Amino acid sequence: MAKLDLTKYGITGTTEIVYNPSYEQLFAEETNPALEGYEKVVAAELEIVLDIAKKYGAEDLGTEYGEKWFQNRITFFYPDNIMDLPQMFGTLDTVATHDNIEKIYRAMKAAVEDNFKDYGVRFISHSSHWYDWGAMNYSRFIIDNPPKDPEEALRLHNQVWNCGVRAALANGGVLNDHHGVGLKLSRLVKEQYGPAIQVLQALKKELDPNGIMNPYKLGL
Repeated sequence: MAKLDLTKYGITGTTEIVYNPSYEQLFAEETNPALEGYEKVVAAELEIVLDIAKKYGAEDLGTEYGEKWFQNRITFFYPDNIMDLPQMFGTLDTVATHDNIEKIYRAMKAAVEDNFKDYGVRFISHSSHWYDWGAMNYSRFIIDNPPKDPEEALRLHNQVWNCGVRAALANGGVLNDHHGVGLKLSRLVKEQYGPAIQVLQALKKELDPNGIMNPYKLGL
């Protein structure tokens, strides 16, 4: 790489210029297919994990599911797999305590698929972003042949969102985990917070009396 003269930009006294490494260089070890770890360490960690699982009544299902995930972990994002126009789709992410996660999944799936079966809607989901106290349900709805009329399509899109999110709220979930409320879900903020929304409204009024800071975000 050619030597870069920083003095023409008014920068003097530089002793070394460090360039950002390429993706291939940065993740060379992580992407090395031969990187399996130390066999003894892996065996010890597996034994500990199985002991913990047994302690809490879990069942060892073997390696099949893990191997299947590893082989297909990114194929969802390949062409013809990931959603694309003219499909209609949306990501309904929510987070809750461990005891509510399965209940929320089943409630959201039933709400979306039962109420919009005439559109051939599909509901897919997995639990991700695990915490000590709970996990996130990363759910999506997909409609392959949505209405061609833009206004009708937008109404349908909002209806599916309303239905799925309200099912989550009714079963111990929240509006979303980390994708943001923005304008899309702002209409449902009051349903999540109930009377407590008055606190947010009062703070917004004091801090932004003219209503010029992110108007309508968070339903405020």
